[in-house]
Amino acid sequence: MAEFGEEAVAGMAVVARMSPLAFATIFALSGAVGPIVGQNYGAGRFDRVRDTLREALLFTALVVGLAALVLFMLREPIAHLFEAEGVALTLIFLFCGPLALAFFFNGAIFVANACFNNLGRPFYSTMLNWGRHTVGTIPFVWIGGALYGAPGVLIGQAAGGVLFGVAAILIVRGVIRSVEEHHEKPREPGLFQRQARQVILFFSRR
Repeated sequence: MAEFGEEAVAGMAVVARMSPLAFATIFALSGAVGPIVGQNYGAGRFDRVRDTLREALLFTALVVGLAALVLFMLREPIAHLFEAEGVALTLIFLFCGPLALAFFFNGAIFVANACFNNLGRPFYSTMLNWGRHTVGTIPFVWIGGALYGAPGVLIGQAAGGVLFGVAAILIVRGVIRSVEEHHEKPREPGLFQRQARQVILFFSRR
């Protein structure tokens, strides 16, 4: 971005600082989804694991849509607050417009990471994040910058997120299906175990 001047760097700095604030709920979502996925995975309730994934993605879409609407309505006050002009103004308006909606795909990556980590597939999470921030960023940013200048950098970054977000959704669905097929169901307790539990329960009530 520095190749396009100080205004471009300033605009990028504003966008980088608005993202965590506007989408803080999405950043926190993976921490809430993980325990739910892990608990139902341990219980062998893969229907609930799939439901959790679906509901988390739906929640992500709703939050991102609402945040994008608020950003769009406040784009002029935000630009005025930072006294943005020229390219900086263009970048802020671009982020507070259609590019904010693209954050849904980053949220999909966050949700997929939580699922991978709690389904015993942390390597998938590592590779997905590594890919997103290398091959999913660098070539897209270069191409976008070459074609459209400073705005193209933001567009390229968002395009890489879309690609890896879609990949994350497809991969995590395949992982859930694979883990379910190879899941070892807990064995029924034997006669001795059942009797021991009854004895424990009897004395715990006294």
